[in-house]
Amino acid sequence: MTQAAIEALLKEKIGLDAQTLGPSTIARTIAQRMADGNFSDIVIYYQRLQSSPQELQELIESVIVPETWFFRNQAAFTCLSKYVMSEWLPSHPNGILRVLSIPCSTGEEPYSIAIALMQAGLAPKKFSIEAVDISKEALLKAQRAIYAKNSFRGTDLALQETYFQQREDGYQLREIISSKVKFIHGNLLDSSFLVNKFSYDIIFCRNVLIYFDNSAKDQALQILQSLLVEKGLLFVGAGENGPLLASWFVPMQYPQAFAYHKGGERQSLKPLANPVPKPTTFLPAKEQNSLKKSPSYNSKISQSPKQPPLTPSPKPLPPPSLPQPTLLETAKILADRGKLEEATTLCETYLSQNRSSAEAYNLLGQVLQASNRDEQAEQCFQKALYLEPNHSEALLHLALIKEQRGDMANATILYQRIQRLKISQ
Repeated sequence: MTQAAIEALLKEKIGLDAQTLGPSTIARTIAQRMADGNFSDIVIYYQRLQSSPQELQELIESVIVPETWFFRNQAAFTCLSKYVMSEWLPSHPNGILRVLSIPCSTGEEPYSIAIALMQAGLAPKKFSIEAVDISKEALLKAQRAIYAKNSFRGTDLALQETYFQQREDGYQLREIISSKVKFIHGNLLDSSFLVNKFSYDIIFCRNVLIYFDNSAKDQALQILQSLLVEKGLLFVGAGENGPLLASWFVPMQYPQAFAYHKGGERQSLKPLANPVPKPTTFLPAKEQNSLKKSPSYNSKISQSPKQPPLTPSPKPLPPPSLPQPTLLETAKILADRGKLEEATTLCETYLSQNRSSAEAYNLLGQVLQASNRDEQAEQCFQKALYLEPNHSEALLHLALIKEQRGDMANATILYQRIQRLKISQ
């Protein structure tokens, strides 16, 4: 039994194409889970994954990439606001806008949707938002709604002052926004996914299809199409538009929004004169008063259900006889534990003796990116790609840096390179 069997299991359960993360990333994740659970044999660990939903969930939690921030790709939210106020609201004056965010990760996207709709002038009672993710850990963080500075990349500081209350441990989202989002644990590729739900007017499904192969992507698009009302709007990520998506949906011609209609003819929205409104510009006066009086939202995490413990093994297993980790593996373990400076030193030490290691440059780039040293991280990813042009991890992280910087044109090119690599493999 090899790593390939576990990769196949992940593909079956969550549609993950292991090549998008890179076999080395999957291997490190499996090794860490085996060490944490005292498994010395990958065959026994694979059997445990098949019999234990708890351990499978732990592996999924470890392998997914929760990379998100508030108002990621501002053009999508500007398009959303213009569409709702100029098209949806006039034709549904007494309706309630239903929005789905999947995957919602730690909550930045669905909360951004709520803020954008209120900024545009839509009353809170006129919309509802449901947010779904496969990660229970991410959902707990989303329900807690306390965010660090990394969640506000490139965001207007006035947004933090208006919609958040600063605390010692971060920025607490005000209840007038957090109360508008309902979080749900679910799997997009599950045959019973949201089967009893009413259709949605808007679906945000961004930056997950890129991790699927064509079969899983086709299955996901079929489910999304069934969940969307006729002429409803679907938002995807920069690297996810392409022929397969266009076979299910009709592109909306709005620059950099990556929006699609279900059915109907191609539609076009002209960009707003001011595509990034100030947070208080469109907030109704009544809601501004409510916002100022809104208490800090501190109790939600205490009401969140605790995750069930892992099912214990029938009998204690002997200590694992795993091989000693290499220098790079040790650096990865340190980085996972938040010891970024030590991980950086080990990577640099390794590179001083192995100048042609694309894997080392890629790992160092990830550590530097986690340390908010994006310029240096970008250089490392570029070096990794110089040595190994088809290094999917380096391509993905470099695309994220470009997107965060607002360079959507180059980010899109990188995402398209990743897609071409998947198709050719």
